[in-house]
Amino acid sequence: MRVLVTGATGFVGGWSAKAIADAGHEVRFLVRNPVRLGTSVAKLGLDPGAYAIGDITDGDSVRAAMADCDAVVHCAALVAMDPSQAEAMLTANLEGARNVLGTAVELGLDPIVHVSSIAALFSPDLETFSADLPVTGGADGYGKSKAAVELYARDLQENGAPVNITYPGMVLGPPAGDQFGEAADGVVAACKMGVIPGRSAAWTVVDVRDLAAVHAALLEPGKGPRRYMAGGPRLTVSEIADVLTDVTGSTIRAVPVPDSLLRGLGQLIDSVDRFLPFDTPITEAGMQYYTQMPASDDEPSKRELGVEYRDSKETLADTVAGLREFGRI
Repeated sequence: MRVLVTGATGFVGGWSAKAIADAGHEVRFLVRNPVRLGTSVAKLGLDPGAYAIGDITDGDSVRAAMADCDAVVHCAALVAMDPSQAEAMLTANLEGARNVLGTAVELGLDPIVHVSSIAALFSPDLETFSADLPVTGGADGYGKSKAAVELYARDLQENGAPVNITYPGMVLGPPAGDQFGEAADGVVAACKMGVIPGRSAAWTVVDVRDLAAVHAALLEPGKGPRRYMAGGPRLTVSEIADVLTDVTGSTIRAVPVPDSLLRGLGQLIDSVDRFLPFDTPITEAGMQYYTQMPASDDEPSKRELGVEYRDSKETLADTVAGLREFGRI
């Protein structure tokens, strides 16, 4: 099939495009600046020549890019942890989803793959993520944005559209050219501080290559609407510390800081963030996700799509190697 990929100059989109091409499909990229293809997907061995210039918030350019395409994988999204960007993120992501997913439905593309997030399903008392959970969304702008888009995508599904939705966890792994994704900031912070704080805190880690394999496996027409968790294994604080110590060669210690204290620290940093001379992954929402993160039920994707998830040690080792190559740790 000819598959339009949005967000291919980013981390998830770049690796997804590679998996799609490796599966034998023809990839077309929707990009604002084609030069960025040279520093992302081209580094993964893909031909960056098949692209359409446009933006997911520009409906006309999205429609033109879909001409002669059979399917679409929608990875593009505005991601911002800054609370002041919440409204812009909601507007851009919802408008983008309406343009990409809605136009694809109108034009009869099949399948239509939408990359959501576990943030759209997160709630503090949740025990296990599953794809049939109701839409909740976190308290932050990102979670609310993903929840709003999720509601739109599910509405399309309920009307019979062949929309397939995936729910990634903390996406890590080797870079797509110079792109790592936002979750790598957590690895950088842990390595620089030399500690992993928390008691019941955890990371739900999915390797970007495994997530990409899920997206490629979904490219089969005639299956109708489907939803799959792709959260990856859940790592406790002590497990994170052990793995990072092993792969970095430096001692990373698990420190049993009360989870409530971490959430309070996130609130404090949010209140003074505009005065800080540096960026930090410590936010109220970030600490809520971190300290109350449940496991992900990925068995349906393994059973029905044939995707096996890598050991988290390999994922973190490749993440650390990439970060070192770029001088970030």
